[in-house]
Amino acid sequence: MASGGLIPGSLPIFDGKGYDDWCVKMEAILGFQEIDEIVKVGFKEPPKNADEGAKTTYKEMKKLDCKARVLAHQCIGAPIFQKISKVVTTKEVWEILQNGYGNSGKMKKVKLQSLRRQYELLSITEKETVAEYFDRLQVITNTMRVCDENIEDCRIVEKVLRTLTPQFDHVVVAIEESRDLDVMTIEEL
Repeated sequence: MASGGLIPGSLPIFDGKGYDDWCVKMEAILGFQEIDEIVKVGFKEPPKNADEGAKTTYKEMKKLDCKARVLAHQCIGAPIFQKISKVVTTKEVWEILQNGYGNSGKMKKVKLQSLRRQYELLSITEKETVAEYFDRLQVITNTMRVCDENIEDCRIVEKVLRTLTPQFDHVVVAIEESRDLDVMTIEEL
């Protein structure tokens, strides 16, 4: 895919694990290649009596779909490839992967319940740095967001300040007195 500026060795390969992360990376790549819409929306063959404009549009869409399918094939490991190798459109590929590995409604709810519990029980340990704790918290909150949980920055900021060890009490008080926590971003914290 030299024309698109991507180096094949840098493409993410889905091997059955980490679907959500792979999906985010693929959406960025597909957007960069300007083929994300064909993957999500798909295309239909025009009727036999269609005008030349419709036929030309169909050919362009089919070409974009082939480009997207080539990219998808490059980003899927051998065991998973067997599940999608006979599929005709990239939209179908995406749907098979989403249904097999994505967070369906029930799976998403179960996963979200587990993540909410982890989030609520999470606190910094004595041996952990604030940066390490913050990284653990970010992984959980980002995964919750992938599952469509609306978790605002102010809630995360409050969680961090509330769960720090007593040695940080003076820092927490200083932050609470000098800043408006309702508008403070994670990056500012």
